Amino acid sequence: MPVEQITEFAELRREARRWLAETEIPTVPLELEERFNVLRRWQRTLFDAGWMGLGWSREAGGRGLTARHQQVFSEELARAHAPAPIGLIGLDVVGPSIHRYGSPEQRTRLLPPLLAGEDIWCQGFSEPSAGSDLASLRTRALRDGDKYVVNGQKVWTSWGNQASWCALLCRTDPDAEPKHAGISYLIADMSSPGITVRPLVQMTGDAEFCEVFFDNVEVPVGNLVGKENDGWRIALDTLSQERGNYAMRRQVEIGWGVEKTIDGLRGTSPESATNSRISTAIGESHVALRVLDAQIRRTVQRLIDEEGPHPLDSIDKLVLNDAEQVVGRALADLLGPFRLDAESQPLGLNAAQLIHDHYFSRAASIYGGTSQIQRNIVAERLLGLPRS
Repeated sequence: MPVEQITEFAELRREARRWLAETEIPTVPLELEERFNVLRRWQRTLFDAGWMGLGWSREAGGRGLTARHQQVFSEELARAHAPAPIGLIGLDVVGPSIHRYGSPEQRTRLLPPLLAGEDIWCQGFSEPSAGSDLASLRTRALRDGDKYVVNGQKVWTSWGNQASWCALLCRTDPDAEPKHAGISYLIADMSSPGITVRPLVQMTGDAEFCEVFFDNVEVPVGNLVGKENDGWRIALDTLSQERGNYAMRRQVEIGWGVEKTIDGLRGTSPESATNSRISTAIGESHVALRVLDAQIRRTVQRLIDEEGPHPLDSIDKLVLNDAEQVVGRALADLLGPFRLDAESQPLGLNAAQLIHDHYFSRAASIYGGTSQIQRNIVAERLLGLPRS
């Protein structure tokens, strides 16, 4: 790395540390609705201070820097025990694809409110019969003059009940072969007549996931991203962002959770350093995080180089899945028998938070593309093995 860049990143770190030291860091509640509202206000604070979208162009509301600058700030957020913003579907998954493939009008209209947390986004990809085989999706969009009329159903839509906009994959040519050739990428206003959202309660007690029904929903042609029937190419970019950008941010958040737990143990249980159960849990967590860190460094460089979708994205997802689940289990194991009592505070630990995170981590190998699918991609596209 050139000396000029090292100096530039060091200055950004100093700037971030000064700002975080002078800023009130919010306490994040466990209850979903309260957590959402607190983090949305926090995102607005970050935006007003110029910390959102560091790698996005200025026309989109960003600072025109790079993914590495964004990673530096994410690291400083974690160092200050500050939470990530709420709009991660928009920030890390959908937004980058609109930034790359959207029209100038779409970028200017949609992205600044996304960064500010004014608009929350959801991702309308998976369907009851089209998850791992996403190209089999059945939601139809029929062109009618200057609009599309959409009918169908999506499921596992994170924040669908809070979202202002939905990045929506629809079939616009039902006769196209191969089947992914007839898919378009639309942007649907979630307040449109004909949209019904039903939250799905998870084992954590949260209702973050939703099923979304579209009944003759009108979407302006101006909300088509790219060209009609070329949505699959953009969808692959979105999935790539989900596995790259999201992994980059989650690495920081998981590490923050581990360090916060260690700090709590130091403050309330000095004898914890000699407790073999505790040292094993912390050791396993750090090993998983170091492996993830090594992978993320490669990811950051790919994002800077704007390589686009790549089979290596699947390795990001697999390594992140492992870290999520290893750390989730290891930290929950610290509770011992107190895992059965979410109201307890053994060794100063927040049992409710650790149990919640452990339960949520079990979904990591399913959402965003199952681990089995990711391994198939690695086997076929990186290793050249035959289809199984």
